[in-house]
Amino acid sequence: MKLSQIVAYLNLLDSLDVAGECNIATGKLNHITHVVTNHADQDPTASNNITRVFNEITNSIAKYAGEIEMLKQNLKSEIIQREQEYLDNSLYLYREEFVHNSPDVILNRRMRIDDDDDLMLRTRLKNLTDWRLPGMILRPGLETYIEDMVPLDPLYVVDHDSELMRPAISKFTPEYQRRLREYVIDDWADGPILGQLPVNQFGTIFAYHYFNHKPMPIICKFLTEFYDKLRPGGSVLMTYNNCDLAHGVIRAEHTWMLYTPRRLIEQHATELGFELIMACDGKGDVSWIEFRKPGDIASLRGGQTLAKVLAKLE
Repeated sequence: MKLSQIVAYLNLLDSLDVAGECNIATGKLNHITHVVTNHADQDPTASNNITRVFNEITNSIAKYAGEIEMLKQNLKSEIIQREQEYLDNSLYLYREEFVHNSPDVILNRRMRIDDDDDLMLRTRLKNLTDWRLPGMILRPGLETYIEDMVPLDPLYVVDHDSELMRPAISKFTPEYQRRLREYVIDDWADGPILGQLPVNQFGTIFAYHYFNHKPMPIICKFLTEFYDKLRPGGSVLMTYNNCDLAHGVIRAEHTWMLYTPRRLIEQHATELGFELIMACDGKGDVSWIEFRKPGDIASLRGGQTLAKVLAKLE
């Protein structure tokens, strides 16, 4: 049995409200028992028998719910035991194969996103933009999310190849392009990835379809550096391949994306001190998660030098 099948079974069990259904059944039987045993004409012996059987049934229902919960825990344990192979394979693919992907391959590697999910993500991103704060976008690609981030000042555009940034940047006027701060990084190197960027400055960091192709050790390394780069109250909003869901594991099994369960990402982020603000699993390929560094966001800036940014006319 593939790991995706085990995860699919766990997802199915998690979708069933076993505790709720058991409570409903117990409540209905309790009502019936109360009506019968408290009737004025009820025989005491019959009442005692009905009460005894009701107690037996409720104990059995509790045992039933316990067995379902034990089954889920056993599946979770099996997933943890078997997922190391997937984690190791993802790291291997990242180091030995993905490193050779050309900019064209990367740019044309798109994700399916439902219109409603796209709107939800953009709305959340816009809520995190503030002209008084610097922002960072990793891999703007061929998407248009960078246009939602232009209020951030300055806006840092980051990727491991300048060719990956050029399509997004070239959409803007030359005047605004000069305001953008481009940084080429190397997340295959052993040292800091974002060492060139300022510490304790950013209000928002956004990454779309970047961490879907990064293994867990690299995601953890980025999160650690993000925590240092963000000012108190700053936020990280990022997409990833949620392998706590079966279709996420299937994508990893086909090497379309890498194995990155939400629980492992969230565990590392919270250990760093991040607060989990929101997580969403869309109808298409997109899962995203938002973390915030504790504190109150603040800026000393009192005015903005550019009122509006327009895309370059064709």
